[in-house]
Amino acid sequence: MPIDLPPRGRLIQQADFPRERPAQIFGCPFSFESDASTLRPPLRIDLNEGIPPLTHSEGLETFSEPLTERTARHILRRLNFGAPVDVIAPLVGQPADEVIDALIDAALSLPLPEAPAWANASLPGPNATQEEWDAYNEANDLRKLEYRLEWLQLMYQHGLRERLALFWHNHFVTNAETYFHAPIAYRYVTLLRQHALGNFKQFVYDIGLDGAMLIYLDGHLNEVGAPNENYARELLELFTTGIHNNNGQPNYTEQDIQEMARALTGWVVRADTWESMFLPHRHDTGFKEFLGHRGTFGYDDVIDIIFESRAQEIASFICEKLYREFVYVTPPSDLIDALAQVFIDHDFEIAPVLRTLLKSAHFFDEAILGARIKSPTELMLGYLIEMEGPPTQGRRIITLYSSFLLDQYILNPPNVNGWQQHRNWVTTKTLPDRFDTVGWMTWGAEEYAEALPFVSLAEKLHDPADPHAAFRLPTRLVEHLFSIPPESLDLEEISGNFSGDLVNNPIPSFVLYGPPHVRNLAKLFLFGVPWYEWNLYNPDMNWMPLLFLQNISQLPEFQLT
Repeated sequence: MPIDLPPRGRLIQQADFPRERPAQIFGCPFSFESDASTLRPPLRIDLNEGIPPLTHSEGLETFSEPLTERTARHILRRLNFGAPVDVIAPLVGQPADEVIDALIDAALSLPLPEAPAWANASLPGPNATQEEWDAYNEANDLRKLEYRLEWLQLMYQHGLRERLALFWHNHFVTNAETYFHAPIAYRYVTLLRQHALGNFKQFVYDIGLDGAMLIYLDGHLNEVGAPNENYARELLELFTTGIHNNNGQPNYTEQDIQEMARALTGWVVRADTWESMFLPHRHDTGFKEFLGHRGTFGYDDVIDIIFESRAQEIASFICEKLYREFVYVTPPSDLIDALAQVFIDHDFEIAPVLRTLLKSAHFFDEAILGARIKSPTELMLGYLIEMEGPPTQGRRIITLYSSFLLDQYILNPPNVNGWQQHRNWVTTKTLPDRFDTVGWMTWGAEEYAEALPFVSLAEKLHDPADPHAAFRLPTRLVEHLFSIPPESLDLEEISGNFSGDLVNNPIPSFVLYGPPHVRNLAKLFLFGVPWYEWNLYNPDMNWMPLLFLQNISQLPEFQLT
């Protein structure tokens, strides 16, 4: 049952993705400049508005109980992107806190990937022809597509470090449509990886001098006599303190932003090395006054003053964002206060905060398991991981194109606020697309990838020699792929009896008199085929598990992690 992957009748082309325009950088002949008005999101309803914190009974005390299959899956889905059978099995029975520590330690020690061959690719020379510029632009587009596909490969392989890089991409937002050049994308993502679990203050310092950020928020246009406030505003509002503190008081004033923008003047991006460079003649050397400090401040002073004068606000703001990413959309204030103190006590090191949060009893509270809505990347990549489909280039193209359709095109967040997650992922537009894209991955598409493998996974989930495998395997698949128990599924009763000769092949009592979900899932799996005819190794029955996967992936609970 092949499914065509849109656009129908041809391979996905670069033109199917957003066209990115050249940016103006120092020494580059391009003249495009970003429009600050486009960086702010259009007015829309935030579907997460007003969601209360989950009712929970556990706090930040360490959870050291032995892992079950379900809690092991919870760890792997929240810290990585999916929970493969072969990784779950050895974790069962291990102390939860030790597993969390091991995953964080592994992410900290993971070496950076090798730089792509084009990492230092230069622009055409000053006398280059139009044909040479066209060739550069075409190569540049392909490099960014290649880099996105490589990032998906690393997400598949190296879970937590890459998940954190994606999280910070959605915090320190930039957009390749604005900065354009592939070597800048490489430097930006590398910076996200380097600081993913490191010191947040150093992270803030380095990101502001990154070429992607300087171009995206117009820092490269910020000069004496013509200060540009874009980066100063987002540095406070979105990257460090947030607009208000816990008491509802503003964390800064418009004058703070204006004066801070003057202190940030003078930085540009070089077109020959893609690195940032300070030009003294573009810097405002006069006195500035912001956040209660006065002096002839420059870039370094701005970062020091923010962290000195707004430490509590920064700690609370960042801990709330980490909580939303790994736990739930609405953080409880008491837990955030405690996490913020950990952040301050460890001089803004990120790893101790994550260890405290992820090793906590709260993280394993029953209310938390299966409470978050999957991002498009979690949906597609997690499904591929848990179905044990090799991440071939074709499947990564399906994943990338799917995430684009589902509004999470990596390297291209929609605006400076980033992707607004949880309920905002699921709309009347994206929900049918979510069903379709999982279907493409399940059945495969002729130009990209074959159908997902099933036999090896089924062998790991349940003994195929069991004469009742046709009844037990569907439940095991749901246990493996869903974050909530099978008995909690919103599954409509499937009327009618099982097919075939049920006199000589009676339905076993654990099905007839067992929980309703066992019967319903078995009927959904068999799709009218007599249960005693099911054989995992019969190629004529390959369509049955694939159709079952397509059907259960359209249940509401499949969207949860």
